[in-house]
Amino acid sequence: MARLPPLNALRAFDAASRHGSFTRAANELHVTHGAVSRQVRQLEDFLDCALFRRVPRGLQLTAKGREFAFSIQNVFQQLNEAVTVVREKPAGTVITISTLASLAARWLVPRLHRFQQRHPDIEIRVSTTSTLVNFEREGVDLGVRYGSGHWPGVNIQRLFCPNEFPVCAPQLLERSDLTCPRELAQFTLLHDTTYRHWGEWLKLAGATDVDYRRGLVIEDSNVMLQAVIEGEGVALAYLPLVHADLKAGRLVKPFDVELPTDLAIYAVCPEHFRKRPEVRAVIDWLVEEARETGAQCS
Repeated sequence: MARLPPLNALRAFDAASRHGSFTRAANELHVTHGAVSRQVRQLEDFLDCALFRRVPRGLQLTAKGREFAFSIQNVFQQLNEAVTVVREKPAGTVITISTLASLAARWLVPRLHRFQQRHPDIEIRVSTTSTLVNFEREGVDLGVRYGSGHWPGVNIQRLFCPNEFPVCAPQLLERSDLTCPRELAQFTLLHDTTYRHWGEWLKLAGATDVDYRRGLVIEDSNVMLQAVIEGEGVALAYLPLVHADLKAGRLVKPFDVELPTDLAIYAVCPEHFRKRPEVRAVIDWLVEEARETGAQCS
């Protein structure tokens, strides 16, 4: 990097170029006229060129002086903006959580106010993705993930066992009876990414004569559940995604049969991240919220 001139000399030149006067520049900087004059002369010596011409009514920038003044003003503006950003940034620690969009929207985010009331010094940021992340490279502190839990090199804390069960809007049941699983043949089945889960649930419920391959496919689970709330059909869901909707009466659970799974939802992070107090605080809070939601693993 090239050697830079003294900052005070740059400030003196910037003020003098804007005011066209060493005296008014000195008043702005709360220094003497002589101090500004010396600092500008020091800058001219450093740059090996004249920046001002002395004229009867004050100072006039040379061609090089005008060019340099324009550049310096932009630099000082950027510096002021950078200082403002740093000063306005909330104090405390930032924890970035990566999770599925559906889980973020329907379970995690609606509960964050409780964590922030308890830990106002910890700022939470939520990043949504359906893929595993590289914690170090992507700046993620903690993941909430659905899977087997066999992820080498990370610390895991099981939160939920997401057994699946049918849900539908209460107004749907007002239009048609749904008293046994076989009657699902009269309803539109909604699927997110696979038909397999409906087939397994219907088998468990003793309704293998229902054609599980028909219906509407909506790849985004969040959008699919919104369609269910609007009365478009019946879908399989697991409790964390529909807990609030069931509690508020936007959805109902027509049958008690639940499809068990070997998979679970985990809080995961690199082993050395787990030692950080703020990460432990988030994990402990997630465990507490999971316990309140239900769907605990036996």
